[in-house]
Amino acid sequence: MTINLKNLELAAKAAIQTWAMREEEISEQTRTIARITETFLQSWLGYWMLARSNPRSLRAPLAEYLNDKVRPVLIDSVTSDLPSQIPILANMLHEAGATRGIQTSLVSKFAFCLRPEMIVPYDQHAKRALKIAYETQITDHDYETYYGLFSRLKDSVSEELDASGIPKRLEEYWAPKMSKKLFHARTADKFLMLLGGFSADTMQRDLKKFFQ
Repeated sequence: MTINLKNLELAAKAAIQTWAMREEEISEQTRTIARITETFLQSWLGYWMLARSNPRSLRAPLAEYLNDKVRPVLIDSVTSDLPSQIPILANMLHEAGATRGIQTSLVSKFAFCLRPEMIVPYDQHAKRALKIAYETQITDHDYETYYGLFSRLKDSVSEELDASGIPKRLEEYWAPKMSKKLFHARTADKFLMLLGGFSADTMQRDLKKFFQ
């Protein structure tokens, strides 16, 4: 797959900005808060644009299950088991009546907040891009296939990043906040968003909030 270097640098900058301006904070809060409260859950769902699909009437049981069933599994699972746990947990939440429908996106984002270097959020733009890039069908909620293809893409992006010199040019921005592994993974995620149809102009415009 040919990687457009202009889009790659745009993705790298977007990855840094998104982590520095909000993801790092919400990840830290998700890991350290004693209990997921409905107030915290409301803010968390709002950030990930999941509030509409998770109505207030279900937030008490959702918070309870995230605390007592989901978070312990995601924290304690070995890295190799994490991708398979996400669809299991998404189905469990639905069967328990804590969510409307199977919410793979929610569970993947919760897992990402808890273990950001080990997991990647499930995103429709990225899913579309992976299907195009690898000519592979990804059925709805098939997170394991999604994760496997993302890992392949991340390896390609990492190689291109290192060859391009982009990490060195942006080191003053990412190094104080992110490990190199996380920087590469988040860059790959943003690159996939662009490949999947997310507007480069919109992403570029938003960078003005961080890069002066």
